[in-house]
Amino acid sequence: MNKGMVLAALAAGSLLPSMASAYKKPPPLVALRAEMRLDQIQSLEFEAHGKYFQFTQAPAPDLPWPPFTVDGYVATLDYARDAVHAKYHRVQVQEPGRERPHAEATMDQYAASGMSWNLAPAPTAIPSNLAERSAELWASPHGFVKAALANHAKVEGDGDGYRVTFRFGAYPFEGRIRRGEVEYVRTIMDSAVLGDTPIEWRYTEYRDFDGVRFPTHIARRVAGLPWYELDVSAVRINTATPFSVPAEVAADPKPSMSEVEVSELAPGVHRFGGGSHNSVVIEQKGGIVVIEAPLGEERSVAVMARVRTMFPGRPIQRVINTHAHFDHAGGLRAYVAEGVTVVTHVRNAAYYQKAWRQPRTLNPDALSKARRAPRFETFTDQLVLPDPERPIEIHRIEGSGHHDAFAMIYLPAQKILVEADAWTPTVPGATPPAVVNPLWINLYRNIERLDLDVGRIAPLHGAVQDMNALRVALRLDR
Repeated sequence: MNKGMVLAALAAGSLLPSMASAYKKPPPLVALRAEMRLDQIQSLEFEAHGKYFQFTQAPAPDLPWPPFTVDGYVATLDYARDAVHAKYHRVQVQEPGRERPHAEATMDQYAASGMSWNLAPAPTAIPSNLAERSAELWASPHGFVKAALANHAKVEGDGDGYRVTFRFGAYPFEGRIRRGEVEYVRTIMDSAVLGDTPIEWRYTEYRDFDGVRFPTHIARRVAGLPWYELDVSAVRINTATPFSVPAEVAADPKPSMSEVEVSELAPGVHRFGGGSHNSVVIEQKGGIVVIEAPLGEERSVAVMARVRTMFPGRPIQRVINTHAHFDHAGGLRAYVAEGVTVVTHVRNAAYYQKAWRQPRTLNPDALSKARRAPRFETFTDQLVLPDPERPIEIHRIEGSGHHDAFAMIYLPAQKILVEADAWTPTVPGATPPAVVNPLWINLYRNIERLDLDVGRIAPLHGAVQDMNALRVALRLDR
């Protein structure tokens, strides 16, 4: 075909389809696969430093998660083995005006083979963190594109970039890619308090690390609040070595929270232990009162079942919540589903009312199925639940660095104080802290301020102690 014939054919449009086909660009993700060298990258490891914000442990229900400085952060993302390992050193920031104990730890976190655990220092199964750690792997820039390609992602133009969406098992993923760089990734994870909880990774300031483009700044947010702020200093590819799930974790990857050990503190007053968190159950004339609903629905269902066995025909009327940290509030919804009134500080109640309206598609619980509106009985400084034999006084703990809407519960007839986190006794045989914990000092000052005649303290972490044990911990016996 000579030049004149080609021009005539172009004018007639006869060659346009074949030429367009010959020069058609590959789909964006396919092109990015080659550009990011995904087929060659089986694992990626990066080093960073920055800040971590402790999800679930805000010092008040309407404040951000508390900050920690982070150094030595090393994350190993093993795409080929679907495994992730993160290790870092963290130190809690001492916020102005808030007295906290010095908190410093090296975190050593793993997920593989559908299991999640920490070395602390012995292997400890943490099944609740599996979704978070899996998301860390597949929400990374390279992991996101790999997962998108494997899960038939939908790609839509978005101005000068494109939006990518897909489902990875039960989890929806969304991200935006611009000029070959993943700008953000969003997904959700389950929380006993917040339900479907949004998490987001934002990636900025990409640069070349020995032929691999990777962001030098990573910002994670959870529930709309800062979670991590990391500055990346080094990236390595294909250096991951396989690790095995520890035998003790493999044998029990989801430890039961249903074991309940009951001990009598006084007639009609019982400690419900058997795990990391305790509850206290009190028999009043009008019904049963439970102090604290920790961890999650499984634990609360087990406690309520044991209460019904011990007190047949006696309804649980109230559950008292000490504060809004998730390990102490995660089981409240199970009580609400049964029509039990939640007693808590007014600031906590407002928080729960908002949080409990969130969707629960990942893990529908009893309350989401019952669709029952929660009932609250609130206080600001003090609330008394009268009873001829076992009256209950609920007092706000003033000035604690741990939480601003914080309660302790006093049984004046039995001289028993119930508290959570204000004093966690040192484990027998362990070395006491070199500096007295300011939370312990604050608790003692509140006992004195209220002139409470305390004989024994029933911590919601640890064993029952007499009042003198607190004085010894505070070194007041010297």
